[in-house]
Amino acid sequence: MSRNKQLFNQHKHSPEPVPNDVFKILSQSPVGTSTWNWILTRSSSGTEQIFLPLSQGVDLTKDYEPKFLLKMPPGKSLDLETSVEVTAKAGVFVTKIGSIYVAPLYVLFQLSGNNYIYRVWINHYEGDTLPSPLYRLQKMQDLSILLIADKPDPQRSIKIDNQINWSSLIAKIESIMPWDLSAFNTAKSTASSAQELWNRTTYEQVKKTTITKLNDRFRNGDRSLGDYKMSRQVLLLPIKKQKQLFKQIQEFDDFTPENDPRGEHDIGKVTMDGVEYIWKIDYLDTSMIMLSDEPADINKTTRILLVIRGDEY
Repeated sequence: MSRNKQLFNQHKHSPEPVPNDVFKILSQSPVGTSTWNWILTRSSSGTEQIFLPLSQGVDLTKDYEPKFLLKMPPGKSLDLETSVEVTAKAGVFVTKIGSIYVAPLYVLFQLSGNNYIYRVWINHYEGDTLPSPLYRLQKMQDLSILLIADKPDPQRSIKIDNQINWSSLIAKIESIMPWDLSAFNTAKSTASSAQELWNRTTYEQVKKTTITKLNDRFRNGDRSLGDYKMSRQVLLLPIKKQKQLFKQIQEFDDFTPENDPRGEHDIGKVTMDGVEYIWKIDYLDTSMIMLSDEPADINKTTRILLVIRGDEY
């Protein structure tokens, strides 16, 4: 069952909340709390219930403006500098829940003149039934933040430049099989603290993890990311043996700092019938002529998985 269908089935009998409920709940939450303003609404046909962020207009459509809600001490939002500085970071917290991997996305905010690091979790929905907010956020020039204190009404609205690399985060999330809402909530409860995530989240870390997940996804059979090539000696193997070899390559997971120094899962060795074979992933641009300088971007990179016999290396 697809993630969309699972989430739809989980929520199709849920009552439709009042849009202001999320503001009321946040106003009664501890200082330093943050949230994302999802609400349950109806599709344009009126026959399905779908999740969309709260619209600022009368109608709920796909042309919404997402909001990040941050809980401030009473009156503190008004005391902040006129031009408050906001630093934003985002990443993906990959963890294993039972037998599946889950990759909830987090957005972190830190405001000048405020001691809190605010963490917002966003689940990733795909398709027409549950559209992902990440694609919308990817296209936005600004991110909107609402500061809320002890009353449901926002005290202050702030807009900051959208400098988050959403495409890299989306690629990392989509390299993992879909999960359900229960797994998403469990992953959030096991995640590191906002401060720990803040300290370890850098662009390079996010980029490297994205490359690793894309390489695993490609090696496990996603040919939309590139093509497989075999040396002459590998091509001479019977088709049955070629399939056996690729199955071993797909199942390879013995990555160590010694055999995977870059941590990108881009090279490995397997043994079949006493013969050693080496596989390696290269990153080319879409012209297939030059090396790609953005291997984390699937729109700018074509991956090549080359398999050769050990004595050919």
